[in-house]
Amino acid sequence: MQHWEVLVLAMTLLATVTISSLSLHEVRKDFRINRTSALAARFDSQEMLALREESDQWLETGETPSSLYDRAEKWPNREEAQKQIAELRTFTNFFQEFGTAFEFNSLDEAYSQALLGAVCIRYANALEPFILETRKRRNRPQEYEEVFYLRKRMEALAAKSAR
Repeated sequence: MQHWEVLVLAMTLLATVTISSLSLHEVRKDFRINRTSALAARFDSQEMLALREESDQWLETGETPSSLYDRAEKWPNREEAQKQIAELRTFTNFFQEFGTAFEFNSLDEAYSQALLGAVCIRYANALEPFILETRKRRNRPQEYEEVFYLRKRMEALAAKSAR
């Protein structure tokens, strides 16, 4: 009789551990999907749409980042250039945050790639000269490193899904 009780207790414990493990996996998956959805929704927010528009307009001018930074140090367009730099940095910060979340595995990779993969690659490429100039001007050689990590992961995921 005692052996059966131990066996039943062991089986109950095994079932509890298995169910808990499966529940934890589902909760983590749900968290990653919700976090990914929240970042995608933030990218479509009014603030980000305005920053994206400002960034796109500056990128279309073809002005070099070096020239922009030089203008920010001189009159008469100093304030305008400083504002543009601040907007570009804020816009780039979004991809920095996205890349950091990606690096720490708090996002669903496939869902992220489907929602914003091409956008992340496009803006990482477009903003790379600005990022490199910002690093140089601010003497921060690793600044925005996660933007490039994000681009690399999105390119890898795009290649994987293309197969």
